[in-house]
Amino acid sequence: MKQSNVERILLATDFSDSAVLTHDYAEYLALSLSASLDILYVSESARASSGAELAAQQHVQTLLHTLHDRMREHGVRVTARWVAGNPGAQILTAARQLDADVIAMGMQGHTQVSYGLLGSTVEPVTRAGYCPVLTVPLPQKEASSCGMTSTGTIGIRRILAPIDFSTPSLDSLEYAVKLAQDLAADLVLLHVLEPEHGGWNLTRMEEAERIRSSWEGRLRELVEIIKSLAVSATYDIRGGQPPDSILAGALQHKCDLIVIGTHGRQGRDRANVGSVAEAVLKQTACPVLTVKNPKFPSDGRRIISGALSQPNAGTH
Repeated sequence: MKQSNVERILLATDFSDSAVLTHDYAEYLALSLSASLDILYVSESARASSGAELAAQQHVQTLLHTLHDRMREHGVRVTARWVAGNPGAQILTAARQLDADVIAMGMQGHTQVSYGLLGSTVEPVTRAGYCPVLTVPLPQKEASSCGMTSTGTIGIRRILAPIDFSTPSLDSLEYAVKLAQDLAADLVLLHVLEPEHGGWNLTRMEEAERIRSSWEGRLRELVEIIKSLAVSATYDIRGGQPPDSILAGALQHKCDLIVIGTHGRQGRDRANVGSVAEAVLKQTACPVLTVKNPKFPSDGRRIISGALSQPNAGTH
């Protein structure tokens, strides 16, 4: 597992506040992973029809050149281009043409300002799942540093990896392990025990404890595997609704990034983003890397999926 999963990053920007914060994350990852960076700006129309629109286009051109030159001065291998069309479609087209390993974009752009709603461009890009998508929100809570260090620079020091032991979540965990390895970050594995409905009695309490102990055993096994790869790892088991537990876990563990599969055990429609991932994206206060189709190096070994046994009968 020496080669990075990320060799080319596509940074989609509209220069909104959320996108500007994403610039810093994309630069940080490009430098940390020795990846190239392609900046893409998409306008709805190709030609300006008024003086005001022409001035706005010239302003964007200036911003694009300034961003490109700044990143190049910082040592990033970078290109920049401007295209016209539907933003979501153009981002996906560029990602395929460039064979991008990650798409980075702001959670809310100029046309999506309501907190708690998924941006109109983020949603189709994440749903398509051509490659993992890094989405960066504006910090909503003081409890979330959003990856900022005391010096004001970006740093990913702790990664939260929700896991339900489905194939998609194991794929996203594999991706998170490699990223933690490359960034020298700590990894927190989180498993959520969804609440039971109905009355409790001694038999049901004993069964619940048996199930919890089974999950703990599997998580300990995972942690030991990950530690053997020289990655610092711990695990956490929480009860409750998965989105709420994931967000609370990210805050409590002071995680700088959540790496989550777009679908879990309950995911049925692969054409859409699963309900848990969507809820996390809508409410997160820290960046989220959604993984639908992880891109691993052709010579990379799949450590996690190869080392685990099949789920035990009776767990859920």
